[in-house]
Amino acid sequence: MKILVYSRFNESTILQGLGRPDYSYYFVLKDFLPVLRDLGEVVVIDRVEDIKQHYHPKFSAGEECFFLSFTPPNKCLTDLPCVTVPVFAWEFSSIPNESLSSDDRQNWLLMLSRFGVAITHSMQVVKAVKRELGSEFPIISVPSPVWDKYSKIRLRKRKPLVGGFLNISSGIVVDTFDPRLVPYISGDESIGLAFQRLREIKIRQVQESGAAALADRLIGESRVALSWRHGRRWWRSMRKLYSARHPLEWAPKSNEQPELPLWLLGSSELRLEGVVFTTLFNPHDGRKNWSDMLTAFCSAFEDEPNATLVFKLGHSENYQSAIDDMLIWLARMPSFKCRVVLLQGYLEGDSFEQLIEASTYVINAAYGEGQCLPLMEFLSCGVPAIAPRHSAMADYIDHEVAFVVKSWEEACAWPHDQRQAYRTLRHQIDWESLKSCFLDAYSCVINDPERYQVMSVTAVKRMQAHCSREVARERLAEFLNMVKGRFAQ
Repeated sequence: MKILVYSRFNESTILQGLGRPDYSYYFVLKDFLPVLRDLGEVVVIDRVEDIKQHYHPKFSAGEECFFLSFTPPNKCLTDLPCVTVPVFAWEFSSIPNESLSSDDRQNWLLMLSRFGVAITHSMQVVKAVKRELGSEFPIISVPSPVWDKYSKIRLRKRKPLVGGFLNISSGIVVDTFDPRLVPYISGDESIGLAFQRLREIKIRQVQESGAAALADRLIGESRVALSWRHGRRWWRSMRKLYSARHPLEWAPKSNEQPELPLWLLGSSELRLEGVVFTTLFNPHDGRKNWSDMLTAFCSAFEDEPNATLVFKLGHSENYQSAIDDMLIWLARMPSFKCRVVLLQGYLEGDSFEQLIEASTYVINAAYGEGQCLPLMEFLSCGVPAIAPRHSAMADYIDHEVAFVVKSWEEACAWPHDQRQAYRTLRHQIDWESLKSCFLDAYSCVINDPERYQVMSVTAVKRMQAHCSREVARERLAEFLNMVKGRFAQ
């Protein structure tokens, strides 16, 4: 059996593609390769136009061939010479079933019916497709088989409060424990200082790039100034909590303030200590809901310097604006003693494992997930979670492996629908529940380490049954044999 596989990004383009649409499909394909190679001859295709070079019915008589396209259904090519199987992730409650702007490809159900087969990564998608196309439609959930690649980490006994060092070959570290950041974090004066310094940095960067003519415009059009609009809902609720018991404390004015650092990619070393809560996401993916994670954490641990929140950001280019937005949020919050670390940059194998081992918990507060690779990877290493139990996460998250965040359904639009018409549902996070989960998780590892260890061991076993290569191999072998018989008829 020949298996052709394709994703939009490949090994040579993925570093430049981080954070762009469909970039995560490359990592899914990469995780599937060892399993697929056990099932047949695998050929990685860089361009779908090259398929005919590897398979043509006229010259491949009797040879079984599947083309696994790791792309959304609307981006899969039709009328190819072999069976085409979309392998896709989807986080919403329903599958797009409308042709947008007279483009039938945007009707995912129509595309799936044309292919006649599909592979996804959650039971929510399987149920949604079968609900529309019938219970006999051949679609299967096979989560990315990530469990096996972390066997070395599992051999080392977890020590959740030891912390560790991260060796970062090319990245940016923004640390609220950095003395240079103190004047720009928390309090009325810090807001003005942060805006002023961030604008000065932007102007300096523009001038150094040879576009000094834009500097005056940047003074009045700072991108970070927009963030207040996005924070009004949270600010109204937080103002009620803090106005009575947190009177303003005016610090003596100083004519000189430390320079806000210029964050440039470079090598560095990061020491993490205490109880470390880690989350990994593309900062420009609105589903990830970083604002709730940041504010709930800082509210929960306003008086606890032993608690650290790590935002591991993943975007190849436009990360500076995200860091600026996060700094403005920090400046607007009441004072806190906990630590927040923003880490931008691609972590190679050893560095990523160092982050996993230094983490006490992995965090997710997304409105929906197609499967969530980072959450699955950390759980596979025995790192318990703080996460909601919805969308794809409902397949593996419960109280045995996580502190479960409450959520509720709300109407929303499909992300590719420019009309923004409400056609589906996502899950809104309960902010108070998220804050409580932070506190409960902290108390667990400090005061009940035996329970923490039980959760850690259970997480490893849970993910072995959910996303190991053995499980994926069995499901795929049975499914492809069924599909082969179906298309042979």
